[in-house]
Amino acid sequence: MRMGGAQMPITSLKVALIDGPMYGPLYRSLEVFEQSTGITVNVAFKGTHPELNALLKGAFEAKECPFDLVSTHSKYAPSQAENLLSLDPYFDESALADFAPSIVELCRVGSELKSIPRNFDARLMVYRTDRLAELGIGVPETWEQLGEASRRAKAAGYTGLVYPGKGSGLFGTFFELLSSEDGKLFDERLQPAFNSAAGLAAVQRLRDWYKEGLTPEGLPEMEYDEVSTNFREGDSTFVTDWPGYFSLYTDPAFPLAGRFDLALTPAGSQGRRAVYCGSHSFAVLAGTQHPEQAVQLLHHLTSHESQLIDANHGHVPVRTSVMDKLKIAAAEDSLEARRLSLLEETIRTSVVIPPKFPEYPLTEDIIWQTFQSAIVGRLEPQEALDKAAFEIGKVVEAYR
Repeated sequence: MRMGGAQMPITSLKVALIDGPMYGPLYRSLEVFEQSTGITVNVAFKGTHPELNALLKGAFEAKECPFDLVSTHSKYAPSQAENLLSLDPYFDESALADFAPSIVELCRVGSELKSIPRNFDARLMVYRTDRLAELGIGVPETWEQLGEASRRAKAAGYTGLVYPGKGSGLFGTFFELLSSEDGKLFDERLQPAFNSAAGLAAVQRLRDWYKEGLTPEGLPEMEYDEVSTNFREGDSTFVTDWPGYFSLYTDPAFPLAGRFDLALTPAGSQGRRAVYCGSHSFAVLAGTQHPEQAVQLLHHLTSHESQLIDANHGHVPVRTSVMDKLKIAAAEDSLEARRLSLLEETIRTSVVIPPKFPEYPLTEDIIWQTFQSAIVGRLEPQEALDKAAFEIGKVVEAYR
């Protein structure tokens, strides 16, 4: 770039991004950003959210700022907030007008806007229509019915269901089971409230599904990608899967084309559905030496065009204009029209979101690690609940 005959240095931004089949397609647009701005983007890290969280935690503790822009999430940003740039000066009311207000609110920590939403995550159940027809059973409406249907599938020689056996996905499955029976994760003082009858029933159900062999044997080592792949490769009969994988289900080469369908996530015994939701987002680190350029990149990654890329790969867009475009494009009675309708119903009726506080990621880790021990038999369910509640009680003691 030249100005007044002098060569001006081109800014290079370092970014850290979560990666995988759900997230990678958007990053191809970075070349467009580079060409239009003259700013080079160095993707210095690609990996999972837990890996990125650990990397950032170490950097923040060392008072370092290794990146200009990072992937984050509405549930993780509160623990990173003091190291994230406040975005209110860069995103005025007109810049945010196209975003769903409730999702923008998720990206605030206190009153400050700390990230800009990329999507809204809410799971739907995917099931094998051919197997249900063969077994002569209907689509499960409740978690109890899902377990019974999975038992029928196992008796016929099939794997019943698959869900994440570790990480945030395992926490989320427990949270959904707990909340669908009106159980609480924390009380009003942020003290653990999950050591309850509803909590015990949830852990026991997860343990029983694994112990009975209704799930893949390798479940404790399976996270999001492995779970989706397991269903798509024809093993399991049921999965509750995330929107970002949907383009893989609609690929013309998908071997299960015409043999699967979508439904709402199962409900609890009293008919309550509870779906663990949140928003992936992007943030600028407070210590960046290039805030203006990093914000330019942030605008690009959350633009209408970028959200359309994600939406075309299955993500639930948070820009109204993009959601409207999807609805118009979806043929009546098509799988896509049904998917959007089910997602809208989920968002309207069934969203559960954990509280936002800095120590939250640690409490989620304690829960999934402890309950995984119960699933595989190292702890009894009540022991796991007692242990998790005690350890989390120490973490949140200051809020008493």
